[in-house]
Amino acid sequence: MRRYLSFVAMAIFILQAGVAAAAGSVDPVVYFEIPPGLFGEACKKKVWTGVEVKWEGTTDFRQDKSVGLQVKKGGEQIRAYSDPALEITMDAALRDILQECGMALVDRVPADGIRIKANIREFFVDVIKNVVSSHVESQSTISFDIYRGKSVSTIDIGVTVKGKGVRRGKIKALANAANKLLAETLKAVPENRHMKEIR
Repeated sequence: MRRYLSFVAMAIFILQAGVAAAAGSVDPVVYFEIPPGLFGEACKKKVWTGVEVKWEGTTDFRQDKSVGLQVKKGGEQIRAYSDPALEITMDAALRDILQECGMALVDRVPADGIRIKANIREFFVDVIKNVVSSHVESQSTISFDIYRGKSVSTIDIGVTVKGKGVRRGKIKALANAANKLLAETLKAVPENRHMKEIR
């Protein structure tokens, strides 16, 4: 009986998903892509050569996990989500750029060694609608908790990217804006003067 109910529940879920897709109510999806050569371009100078750090991951603290708004042809705004989740993409990208810029991410550090944790505070592609047109304002804020023994300090890195309006009904334009915001956020990490001081 339990197996039969599970089958019925699955059938109902598939049917609902099909109806939602047909009605156009499925949330649009953004796929992140790191531009080829981004890390090498951002790390022409090895900022952290020889610095050993224990990486403690990335946490998305945003209440709303969407990455932007897609404007449909009728003017309706639908929130778009990333696949995989932004937290996963950001964590992998931050690891890569820190290592490309010379930082050694190790499994263990001494009691007074350096540990770093990243926190996503903001990441969103916002469509600002005017009377006859629109433009995009994309914003991100990443905070880094830097632990040295029992002491901790926080470094905030904020990025704003402005651009032309996202065409209605076009998820590609929104995805391009979100990818640009991700790229600019990553490039800002080794450029930040407080991050450069990590030793």
